[in-house]
Amino acid sequence: MSNIFSNLNKSKLVNTLFFLSIVLAFTSCEVEDTLNELQTNTPVFDIETFEQNLIDYVEAGGDSPIGWAYTISRNGNLEKSNAYGKARNAADGSMDFALNKEINIASVSKFYTAIAVMQLLEANNLTIEDDIVDWLPNTWVKGPGVSNLSFKDLLKHESGLQSTNNNFDTTLGYQGLKDCIETGVVNAKTRNYLNVNFALYRVLIPSLWSNLNGSPAIDIENDANTQFMYLLYMQENIFDRLSLPLVGCFPEDRTVSTLYYNVNDGSNNGGQYYGSWNNKSGGGGYFMTTLEMAKVNAYFEHTEILVSKEQRDEMKLHRLGMDIADPADETHGNYYGKAGSIGTSSDPSISQGVRTQIVMFPGTGVDCVVVMNSQGVTLQGTTSLRQMIYDAYNASWVQP
Repeated sequence: MSNIFSNLNKSKLVNTLFFLSIVLAFTSCEVEDTLNELQTNTPVFDIETFEQNLIDYVEAGGDSPIGWAYTISRNGNLEKSNAYGKARNAADGSMDFALNKEINIASVSKFYTAIAVMQLLEANNLTIEDDIVDWLPNTWVKGPGVSNLSFKDLLKHESGLQSTNNNFDTTLGYQGLKDCIETGVVNAKTRNYLNVNFALYRVLIPSLWSNLNGSPAIDIENDANTQFMYLLYMQENIFDRLSLPLVGCFPEDRTVSTLYYNVNDGSNNGGQYYGSWNNKSGGGGYFMTTLEMAKVNAYFEHTEILVSKEQRDEMKLHRLGMDIADPADETHGNYYGKAGSIGTSSDPSISQGVRTQIVMFPGTGVDCVVVMNSQGVTLQGTTSLRQMIYDAYNASWVQP
């Protein structure tokens, strides 16, 4: 799909439209009655309505994000996009937010990690049902139940491992992962969303890669080496394939990087700075632009450059690296996506942080990205960014 996000050849388009106008001029009288007979009252998706709904629903509470952006693509081609507000407010040296401005994408990173896992499992003749134990560092003590822990268990957040979703430098660092495996499977293997499930892939991805012919020398007993090799694999096998250079878990220079706020912050309140996530990556921490996120969506959903159709179908079937299914709101076919959020507090009125969401609507070939560098935004009818996008999409089906 080499023409994704490119302009159509204008002369070819003009010639095509001219030809069609001649054909329609000669045939319109003959087909008019037939066309009238075929018209129905079945609602159809309207992308213009969807775009306006997104804007209206984000701004519904009158407390727009400090900075935010969206993209809407159809069949792999960017059709609608815009950015609003500030990447940094006046207290931090006022800088506009933009579609090509990097933002911490938070847990949307899990979706990209899952893509890499699917690639490496196939390359090693493994499946998601296989166990991870042989791919962990030999020196790690394996606690109870770890010998029966599968790749799928981690990808679906059904591991039964013990961890918390805070103190990331500790819980998601190399020693934290090692301690988690030593503690073992001590909880029911039912869905429990834990960042540690995907942070473990920062070690497992280099381990799987090291088993392939031609792979670089990899030492999974070494924290710094697993960090480097995880990021290298992701760059070479996901982002390089899409001509996205130097995508990583390290922000832009602190003097110009996007900062993170609460909508109730005054203009004199400084924002939060997120530094390197290299040491806790796997389940979060990539810094990307909205356009880069849209490009990954497009190539995942509409090509086989990242994964095969069979791999894509399996990821969707089990929602691997994705949000759980929501049948009540997926009213026009299945919807697939991944949310991301990082905040400084559980109180949305004061928490400073980021919110991100990708969604794919296969029924219409539409993909969507929404990012904002603020928490506490009053969305239309919900506190969930994913739910807001679903609502905006569901309300975009109009009578023809």
